[in-house]
Amino acid sequence: MSAETERSRVYIVDSDEGARRAYRQLLQSLNYAIDDYADGSGFLSGADLESAGCVVLDSQLADMSGVELHDRLRAMGSPLSVVFACSSGDIPSAVACMRSGASHYLLKPVREQQLLDIVNRALRKSAVEAEQALARRAVLAHLARLTPRERQVLSQLVDGVQYDRVSSSLGITKRTVEAHRRRIMEKMGARTLPQLLQQLARVGWPPKQIGHGSAPH
Repeated sequence: MSAETERSRVYIVDSDEGARRAYRQLLQSLNYAIDDYADGSGFLSGADLESAGCVVLDSQLADMSGVELHDRLRAMGSPLSVVFACSSGDIPSAVACMRSGASHYLLKPVREQQLLDIVNRALRKSAVEAEQALARRAVLAHLARLTPRERQVLSQLVDGVQYDRVSSSLGITKRTVEAHRRRIMEKMGARTLPQLLQQLARVGWPPKQIGHGSAPH
């Protein structure tokens, strides 16, 4: 088992107690950390939705469909990978979810080796996505530290506007523009403009996402 999977957790969400028990026994044999839930609400309130992991998800739960639960995870931006376990009649729904980000689907009754292989791949995928999500949160935290004026300067500099034009449009001196640039780079933890652009790309720049309002000098 890889280092990625050792740091991850597998969640079993299935209304069938027998299915949960069978999945748990199989996955625990490989020392996975397991949590299981009988319904979607219990999972959403009890699981760590911001860390790497895999969800083995029944397509039909007692309180909601697997599709609905998957949609909620996507809306939250959760890095958890979802593997659907479905009956033959639910395959179209599972395939639709795969197109929108689910990792895989399994046809019940689930074959043991297939479950292990797919869960292992899903955990590796989730570990990568969790790392990317952490990097995005860090960039957003850095952006939140910028003053309104620094955001204005950042917006124009990233758009390639020269210092003299930034100075003219904002009514400040070029020296002040340079001072703002230095503080922006320090707060963002970036040494070069390309590094800064790479950070901003992680959070889906354009500049309108961090504001353009007027601000004092």
